[in-house]
Amino acid sequence: MRHIPLPGNSSIKRAVAAIVFAGLLTGCSPTLNNHGNIPEPELIESIRVGNSNREQIVAMFGNPSAVATFDQEAWYYVGTKTSQLAFLTPKILERKVLVIRFDKQGVVQQVERLDKQDGRDVQIVDRKTPTRGKELTILEQLLGNVGKFSGSEGDGSP
Repeated sequence: MRHIPLPGNSSIKRAVAAIVFAGLLTGCSPTLNNHGNIPEPELIESIRVGNSNREQIVAMFGNPSAVATFDQEAWYYVGTKTSQLAFLTPKILERKVLVIRFDKQGVVQQVERLDKQDGRDVQIVDRKTPTRGKELTILEQLLGNVGKFSGSEGDGSP
């Protein structure tokens, strides 16, 4: 028996294949993300060392991304641009850090700009804190209390 193709059947298949292929391609495009606060260069230039104060800085840039742990007089504004492809680890495209140091009266003493090249990779230490006692297997955990209690100590009610 001969197969007779239906008119327009191949063009529908091509259109569906093209739509599916286009959908797959869009899933492979990277996602660009902006995190944090990247101040405009014009605003940074308007900071006057020895004259600008904390209130003026907050009015220009908002609250800082971080304040130094031990030196409360250092404020950090951190902004990062990343690119991520599907489920892969994001890649840092750009990182800018604005460090503003104040004196005890809250007047700007230093303005410093840092970028991705100024950063350092921190190596994570993979250690475990030892605990006292022994580690129980699943079977020991399930059967651990069997036989520890007798019915003579109480009636079993809560």
